[in-house]
Amino acid sequence: MKKAFTLVVLMVTPTLAFAQGTVGFVNNTAGLVKQVSPVDFTLISVPVGGAQVELLAAPAGTPFTPFVAIGASGLVLNFTSLEGFLAGNPGWADIATTGIQGAAGRFNGGTVTLTNVAGGANAEYVIIGWTGNSATLDEAFRAGALVSWSPMLTTTTGRAGTPPIAATPLSATFTGITFGCLDGYFMGFTTQPTSQTVVLGATVTFYVGAMACPPPGYQWYFNGVSIPGANGSSFQISNAQVTNAGSYWVRLGNSRWAGPFGGGTVQVSASATLTVLAPPIITYPPQNQTAYVGSTVNFRAIAGGSLKFAYEWYFNGSAISGAGSIDLQLTNAQPAQAGAYTVVVRNVAGAVTSAPAMLSVIPPVERRMAPALALLGQPGSILNLEIADTLDLSSPWVTFDSVTLTNSSQWYLDVSMPLPPQRFYRAWQTGGPSVIPTLSLFMVPAITMTGPVGSSVRVDYINQVGPTDAWEALDTVTLSNASQLYFDVSAPGQPQRLYRLDQVP
Repeated sequence: MKKAFTLVVLMVTPTLAFAQGTVGFVNNTAGLVKQVSPVDFTLISVPVGGAQVELLAAPAGTPFTPFVAIGASGLVLNFTSLEGFLAGNPGWADIATTGIQGAAGRFNGGTVTLTNVAGGANAEYVIIGWTGNSATLDEAFRAGALVSWSPMLTTTTGRAGTPPIAATPLSATFTGITFGCLDGYFMGFTTQPTSQTVVLGATVTFYVGAMACPPPGYQWYFNGVSIPGANGSSFQISNAQVTNAGSYWVRLGNSRWAGPFGGGTVQVSASATLTVLAPPIITYPPQNQTAYVGSTVNFRAIAGGSLKFAYEWYFNGSAISGAGSIDLQLTNAQPAQAGAYTVVVRNVAGAVTSAPAMLSVIPPVERRMAPALALLGQPGSILNLEIADTLDLSSPWVTFDSVTLTNSSQWYLDVSMPLPPQRFYRAWQTGGPSVIPTLSLFMVPAITMTGPVGSSVRVDYINQVGPTDAWEALDTVTLSNASQLYFDVSAPGQPQRLYRLDQVP
């Protein structure tokens, strides 16, 4: 099997240093050589800034585990990052990175100090090279650049002192760094897409890296559907929305991976899940309310967005101690509690404040609920009303009252006190009325009005939930007794009402 090599130049020159050895990169005027045979010195066309080399060094004799080894099944990748290599090779150090710049295919010159090798001591070297403009080896792995490394070399470092020691130069050229490949291979992923959780509007980037030659083509997928134009080693989503949440993976492929090292011409990465956290929105805000003094008031707020939510209630801009749930309950409401109530809903993605809900606390009006019978029949006819406490044979129907209909539809109010736990009503009529009588039962507010006989009292109502200043005049009543009931027969089927009574001059 043939192997591909690249020729680079490394020369060691004596440089002043006190306790540390030095080596020097010099300009390689001959360029990089792709050596596909011992006598082939074809130059590689590497553009300015198109490659980097990394110098790793250790005192001679330090144990060394290479990035790649040849195993029974082919190439084995021991490390996928520089950090991993250094962790697995104690005593070795990352000395310097230099670019191939200045002229196409030439190394920068410069003197490098070896921080981990004494001056005049023997040092071992490995040079790692990669194509492209990645600034670090790890970036090169993620970007899918062509990465390779030289054999391990040994030389003596320079040292200042008496007498000074000159470093023993290496051969003017050596072979070993391969920027091209004769036989295609896929050795495995060096970087897999990783699951991420971000807030709404964030920028998300997925990366993939592979040890492969030639480099792969890429196609990213979202929930099993290919993403148009997503054909690089990374995929970025700007301004992430909830609709971007899901599974992402990438397919890598190259027909030349069918070579001796194999691996398959198509490879699929691991799947990464994107979770987009949306800040809360208030879908049901707290409502304006009117309440009687001494009553119980309940505010509620319902939020949408990403769980979990935290609630904090405020009264006139000040936080209410212990009010940290979806509901806020005020017992024994007092006038001092009238004002503006707001709630702040938070999650990991943000916070939202509700519009103020106004509470008005008013004096109570004496009232109770009373049975109201809606009677229908022929005007002038007499309806006989009967009542029973149960509907079994042990509780017979009892005559309750007789009503002469003055209209085809009129109300009959049961003012019995106290009312039994339950009561049943029925109406019947003798003879052959032209209109069959009917009866419907409702419970209506019975409001107690007091004042001098002959005085007038206006009855106003307001919906318990709703604007706190939306009072409506219901009726004006001239009192025939010092205390009498007013029945709000318009209340059935309407929102819960509260009342106030005003003396009319």
